[in-house]
Amino acid sequence: MVKKKLFAGAVASLLLVLPVCLAAQTSPESFLGFKVGADRKLADYNQIQAYFKTLASESPRIKVLDIGTTSLQKPLIMAVISSEANLAKLDAYREIARKLRDASGLTADDARRLSREGKAILFITCSLHATEIAASQMSLEFAYDLVTGRTPFDAAKVLDDVIILLAPTINPDGHQMVTDWYRKYVGTPYEGGNMPWLYHHYAGHDNNRDFFMFNLPETRAVNKVLYHYWLPQVHIDEHQMGSTGARLFIPPFMDPPLPNAPALLWKSVNLLGTIMSYDLQKNGFSGVEHGRSFTGWWIGACDDTDWLHNCAGLLSEMASVRVATPIQIEPTEIPKDYASRSMNFIDPWKGGWWRLRDIVDYELALSLSLVKTMSLHKEDFLFNFYKMNREAVDTRSPGQPYAFVIPSRQDDFPTTLKMIDILMLGGLEIHQAQDGFLADGKAYPAGSFVVLLNQPYKAYAWTLLEKQKYPDLRQYPGGPPIPPYDSAGWTLPLQMGVACDEIEGEFEAKLTKIARAPQPAVQVPAASAAWIVLDSRANASFAAAFGLLKDKAEVYRLQGAFKSGDIDLAAGSFVIKNSPAISRSLPGLLERWRMEARGLEDISAMAKNPVRLPRIGLYQSWRSSMDEGWTRYVFDDMGIPYTTLHNADFKPTQGAPKAKVVLKDKFDVIVFADESYDIIKTGKPDPTSEFARARGSAAWPAEYEGGIEKEGVEALKAFVEQGGTLVTLNNACELALKEFQPPARNALDGVDRTKFFCPSSILRLEVDNETPLGYGLPRQAAGLFVRSLAFTTSLPSYDWDRKVVASYPESDILLSGWLLGEDMIARKAAVVDTQYKKGRIILIGIRCQHRAESHGTYKFLLNALLYPGV
Repeated sequence: MVKKKLFAGAVASLLLVLPVCLAAQTSPESFLGFKVGADRKLADYNQIQAYFKTLASESPRIKVLDIGTTSLQKPLIMAVISSEANLAKLDAYREIARKLRDASGLTADDARRLSREGKAILFITCSLHATEIAASQMSLEFAYDLVTGRTPFDAAKVLDDVIILLAPTINPDGHQMVTDWYRKYVGTPYEGGNMPWLYHHYAGHDNNRDFFMFNLPETRAVNKVLYHYWLPQVHIDEHQMGSTGARLFIPPFMDPPLPNAPALLWKSVNLLGTIMSYDLQKNGFSGVEHGRSFTGWWIGACDDTDWLHNCAGLLSEMASVRVATPIQIEPTEIPKDYASRSMNFIDPWKGGWWRLRDIVDYELALSLSLVKTMSLHKEDFLFNFYKMNREAVDTRSPGQPYAFVIPSRQDDFPTTLKMIDILMLGGLEIHQAQDGFLADGKAYPAGSFVVLLNQPYKAYAWTLLEKQKYPDLRQYPGGPPIPPYDSAGWTLPLQMGVACDEIEGEFEAKLTKIARAPQPAVQVPAASAAWIVLDSRANASFAAAFGLLKDKAEVYRLQGAFKSGDIDLAAGSFVIKNSPAISRSLPGLLERWRMEARGLEDISAMAKNPVRLPRIGLYQSWRSSMDEGWTRYVFDDMGIPYTTLHNADFKPTQGAPKAKVVLKDKFDVIVFADESYDIIKTGKPDPTSEFARARGSAAWPAEYEGGIEKEGVEALKAFVEQGGTLVTLNNACELALKEFQPPARNALDGVDRTKFFCPSSILRLEVDNETPLGYGLPRQAAGLFVRSLAFTTSLPSYDWDRKVVASYPESDILLSGWLLGEDMIARKAAVVDTQYKKGRIILIGIRCQHRAESHGTYKFLLNALLYPGV
């Protein structure tokens, strides 16, 4: 049993001093009817909202704000906790933080004065991952303790120095799902088990990788707090991890550090983590680690994006229970590394019972420690915030480019504008050239976008736009590589297929700072034009084509590139017969997607094939595939209609075991997102797989067990034979390889890490863009390799044909990240288009729509959906 002191002596003494103040507030226990963290008890999101509003109605030390709306239309709340006087002057303190951020016109003396006048701002975000639910529960007691003074420090003094922003959960939809699921199965064999669906509608666990793309409304809401409206100097994101190792991770982080973050930022992170660890230790909390498990390499997560905005971003990771069900861990079940002392794990936890309340106690202690430290060093945190921002503007770091230039002439201009949106959502200053200019000897046209690096968030711009070189870290010299925590490379322009040049030398240009990405004037072709043309090089053209197909438009795709006069169209461009209905719907589509269309009178010289609105099925297993969720997001975002398919849809209905499932009667295209072959077919992962190690062997209710099974495979085979198109993404390609045996195999099957290793990196692809799957793509593209495949193709048998659409080049394959053993994939295929009898099986062996980030390779999937003749 964990010894729970939680600064008990200090709290007891305060209770003697503040009886009147304490009596006026409703405690979480009296509000909920149970103690926070009690076994098998959870406060759901409705209760959390109601409690915070109750507390705010009773105390002048807290306000509750709506900061956004979730994917499923729930309000996203945040509490602001400080002294009554501070709450009355929040605008003034936000303005001080803004002045310290926009530091170029501020002297050091002015900054010191503002640091004395201002208040340190701390942002605490809880339970982003909804199954990591303890922090959301802790937030109730934390807020109550602060506003009532039940703290191990002088709460009045601390709250006069610090403004605390507290988001009890930044995934309310998932919080409610997890709570409802847990309550439903308490007392059954499924108590505390995993849900069969994602705990964020689209992203699941990947909602913590969206903090530079801002796809999700929850991410955008948190981002506005961090980098636009409140500008906290310190932010902690409170998480949970596995159960058998350390009880808690807090910084310092392990190697490697992200090189572009300021040294003072890392020292601030290390200081705060060390003081939290000290306060935990002196109050009897064992099993606290630092310096391992979680790296200082940026991955686009909620806490680590702070590092690139001069905000001390902290991560806490608590050992988990089974949601709210206690677990018992035998000492012999604790891994050796966590059973003995080391300098980064000085007081191992010995094992025993571990409860939700234990997690709450640790998180209360570390959160209160953080508040206390910010009060003690209030002026330092504010002045250091100014100092890092000022140095970002005034100092050119070693190896730092002068700027990045995004030319105005792009193959896919709407996606370029989306990238500008993304950069500006992250707080970056973007300029646009009024005239043409020269930089590093290259001419750029007017309208080009310029990201100068002499700005407060220099590190963010630099990190997003440069190519990463992950260090070659090995377990021992010449030994196996040490895997990064997540991504090794993420370069945004490469992922999005946007040309972006790194500029070393200073240059002269007439630049204007823009407040938002430009909205091009929509030029609608004349209603009298017989035909409308959309260029396939723009992703937006596919979205518009789907919109027009839903309006019953007559649509064709060009068989090859077409040039005539000022007309220059890529292969696969869309040709739409104009009509009154099309003329009515087209303007809205062009405005929505910030794109161009042109009218033509005569298309007789264009070779083309008809396309029709496909009936799309998207498979969803009961094992919550994040890639399936992101595929749904892409479809919904682009207005692509689809039907979700589950295991039962591939099998005869109960009571009719001999009836055949004829998928071709309902669908033209069936998509399997990235997921293992074993899960798709049987619902059970390979026991040696990473998924099995992470999830264990927990049971699901019977209706969520199993996969498509043998019957489903047979139904898929009949679907393809009858003319259907089967699209498999990344590891789902193994389903096609093993069950259909096309003229392709995975060249990496069985290859160990010492011979080939490529952790989440961006690789060079050579694309045949005159073939239907490659339509609209450039000859050279960048593909995201995430536990991906490399295909070796062979001469087909009678029933088969194959076409390599994208392959890895002979050499220089790595664009951003880390790649060992490039010879293993050199000249191997990444995307293969196979034909089997009347149908097609499309093998996309990369993450072409990974986390809705890799817009530059969306077209592999979009072309598969709108394959001519489907």
